[in-house]
Formats: sequence, C-alpha cells, structure tokens
Amino acid sequence: MKRARRFWIKERHNPQLGIYFVPCGQMSEAVARRATLTLYGENFMHPFATEAAYNERLAELRKGNHRVIP
Repeated sequence: MKRARRFWIKERHNPQLGIYFVPCGQMSEAVARRATLTLYGENFMHPFATEAAYNERLAELRKGNHRVIP
C-alpha cells in the first residue's frame, strides 16, 4: 500500500543569501530526502500532512516577514 504524499516546505540556509523558505508542494519522502542534499549551505525539509496546514504555514511565514521564494 502506497503512503500518501505529504506537502513540503524547504528551509534554506545559504551563507551569502541568509535564510529563506521554498514551497515544494506535494512529494514523496525519497524526493524530500534528496532535497536536503546541497553542496553549499543547508536545507531542512518541513512536512505537512494536509494542504490546508501547508498553506496555513506559508501564510504565517509571509506574515512574519520571512522570505518565501515564490
């Protein structure tokens, strides 16, 4: 039985650009794990079980003056 795909937000720590967030949408755990790999800086993936929780968190980040790329 396949597991339901979660919604993900990537938290990117770039030494030159600072911290910002990238909405990644719905993806599998394996793809999300690969998204943490980077040659420069660090990536942290935050999972959300529902699209509503995902959209709510994006709205909170934008309200809190965090950079959300697109």
